[in-house]
Amino acid sequence: MLAKVIKLKHTGESRGFKPVMEYVMRASEEEARKVAPGERFEAGHLNMESYWDPRADLTNEDERRGYARDLALQCESSEDACRARPASRFKGNPVYHVSINWIEGEHPSREQAERACQHVMAELGCADHQAAWAIHRDTDNDHVHLVVNRVHPERLTVWSPPFRKDYFILDKCMRELEIEFGHGRANGPFITLDSEQGPEIVRMSRAERRARGLLKESTPGAPRLTDAATRAEKGLGAGLSFQSWVAGTPARDLKAVLERSGAGHRHGATWQDVHAALARHGVRIETKGSGMVVTVRLRDGRVLAAKASQLGRFASKAELEKRLGPFTPPDPARALRPPERARTYEAALEQALIDVDRDQPRGTDERMDREPNRRAGQRADRAREREALHATYKEEQAAARVRRRDERAALTGRHRTERADLRKLIREERQAARSKARKEGMDPRMALALHAKRAAERTEALQKRQATERAALRTLPPAEAWRQWLIERAAAGDSAAEAALRGIRYRERRKAKRDAFEGTDDEALAPRLTVAALTADLDARRHLITYRGADGAAKFVDFGQRIEMRDRTADSLEAALRIAAEKYGGRVSIQGSGEFRERAARLATRIGVRVSDEDLRSIVTDERGHIEQEWRQPGISGVAPRDGAAGEETSGGTARQDAERVDEEGREPDR
Repeated sequence: MLAKVIKLKHTGESRGFKPVMEYVMRASEEEARKVAPGERFEAGHLNMESYWDPRADLTNEDERRGYARDLALQCESSEDACRARPASRFKGNPVYHVSINWIEGEHPSREQAERACQHVMAELGCADHQAAWAIHRDTDNDHVHLVVNRVHPERLTVWSPPFRKDYFILDKCMRELEIEFGHGRANGPFITLDSEQGPEIVRMSRAERRARGLLKESTPGAPRLTDAATRAEKGLGAGLSFQSWVAGTPARDLKAVLERSGAGHRHGATWQDVHAALARHGVRIETKGSGMVVTVRLRDGRVLAAKASQLGRFASKAELEKRLGPFTPPDPARALRPPERARTYEAALEQALIDVDRDQPRGTDERMDREPNRRAGQRADRAREREALHATYKEEQAAARVRRRDERAALTGRHRTERADLRKLIREERQAARSKARKEGMDPRMALALHAKRAAERTEALQKRQATERAALRTLPPAEAWRQWLIERAAAGDSAAEAALRGIRYRERRKAKRDAFEGTDDEALAPRLTVAALTADLDARRHLITYRGADGAAKFVDFGQRIEMRDRTADSLEAALRIAAEKYGGRVSIQGSGEFRERAARLATRIGVRVSDEDLRSIVTDERGHIEQEWRQPGISGVAPRDGAAGEETSGGTARQDAERVDEEGREPDR
C-alpha cells in the first residue's frame, strides 16, 4: 500500500470542498461516467451526519451529487464559522486530500477502506475532524480518496499536517495496515522486515534501500524523475520521457565539453561551448527563477522542459557557474549549428516506439503500422483541422455580430413601446380604480394602494422579462462562446469540433476545473418575481395594508404615506421599493439605519427607482458605475442586487428604533 497527499490549488474554482467532494463521490458529469449504472459505489463519512445512507443510497448520480453537496455544506459551515471569528487569521485551503493505493490485484472491502482512513487520521492527529472517503476502482490499482476538513467542527481551530513529515507518517501507516490486513508489502521510506518477533517496520534511507534492491530506479544514482515524467513514460509505453533521454547522450556530451578544462587544453570550456554541445541535440539551456532548465521544442510547437540538474549534479546552476562563471546566453554573432536529426529527442522517441511495436505480438486483424512519423503527422493534421475550424468560427462570429446589432436595435424599439404602453395602461387603470372606489364607498387611498401593488407586479414582470431578452443577445465571454460553438458543431457531427471539445475537457480535468456551464443559477434564466409572491392583507378600520409572504409572515406594512419594513431580506426590500415607486411617482426617500439606507439606495438604483435623498447621491452614483462596469463585461445581465445589497434580518433594539421606512417625498400624486 502507498499513500500520497494530493496538492490542491488555493484559488479559483478548484478551491473548497464542493469540487473535491464531487470528484471523490463521482458526482460530477465527467466522473459519473466512470460508475456503471446500478453499480455499488462504496463511500462514507466520519464525524458528520448525513441525510443519505452511503451504504444504500449511492447507486445513481443524483444520489451521489446530493450526498457530496450535503458533506460539502457541513464542512463549509465549519470553515465559515472559523473565518468569521474576530481573532481568526486563517487564509489557507481547509481541504486535506489523501489517496491510499492498494497494489494491483488487491481489492479492499468497505470496512478495510474505512479502517485505513481512521488509522491515517489518528496518526496524523486529526481523528476528530470531519472527513469523507470513497473507493475508486476504475484503475489497475484500487484506491481510496480521503478528504479531511482541517477546521475542527466544534473548537473551530485549524489543524495543520506536520510540515514535511506527513509523507513519512503516511508511509508508516501503510506498512502497519499491510500487516493488519495481511496484504502485499510495498516499499517506501519505511520497510517491513521479518524477524523472530514477527514483522518489524524500520525506516531506511534511499541508499540503504538501493543497496537492498528495494528502490525502483531506471538508472541507479540518476536523478529521480518527476511525477509528470513518470506518467509520460507510462503513457508512451516506450519508457522514454524527455527527462530520461536528456540525462543520457546529451548529458554525456555536455560532461565531455566541461572536462576540457582539465584535459590539458589551453582554453577551458565556455558557456558558448555548452550551448553548442546541447544544440547538436536540439536542446537549449537557460535560466529560470533561481535555477536553470533545459528545453526542447517539438515539431508540433510543444516545449518540454527539465531542470538542468536532471542531466547530473555537475549540470546544476551552482556547479556550472563555478566552472564557467555567470551564465551567458548564446552569442547571436556565433550561429549555432542546426540539431542533428538522429540525435534529437523526437528521433529517439520514434525509435523507442518502433522497438516496442516490434517486440509486441501482432494479429492479422489488429495490426498497427507504427511508422516513425505517424504520431507527428497526426498532430500536424489535428493542428490544421483546428486552424480551419477556428477560421470558420471567426467568420460565423463576424456575421453574428452584424445580426446581433440589427436584432438589438429592433429589440430596443419594441421594449420602449412596451414600457410606454404599460405606463399608459397603468394611468388609465389608476383613474378607473379611484372612480370605482368612490362609487362603491371605498376609501380611495386604500384602492389606490392596492392598485399600486398590481401595477408594481406588472412593471416588475415586464422589467425582468426585458432584461432576460436583452441578456439573450449579449456576447458570451470568448472562452464560453468558443466552447458553446464547438458543442453545437459537435452535436451536428463535426469530427474536428468533437476533437477540440475533447481537448478542452481533458485540460479542464487536469486542472480540476468545473465546466463553465455547470451550476448555472436558475434565477438567471427565470428571474423571481418579488411582488407577485406577496398577498395584501387589508385593514380597512386602521387604513393600512400588510403584505405577507407565502409563509404568512408580514414582510412590510403600507401606512399610506410610508411603507415600513418588517422583514429586511433582499426580496422583501425589492418588493417594497417597487410598490413605493408606483405609489409615490417613481421617487422615494429612504429612512432608517445607515446600512439599510445604503442597501435600499443601491437596490433602488438597480431596479430604476429614483432616490430623492441628497446624502445618498454619492451611493447612487457609485452603484450606477458598478452597473455600467458590469454591462461592459460579457455574460452579466439582469437586475438582481449585488452581494452587498442582500442581507439578513437585523436584531436588537426596539421595533421603533429598528424600523426602516421607505417614505414618499411630499404628497402622493393625484391624491
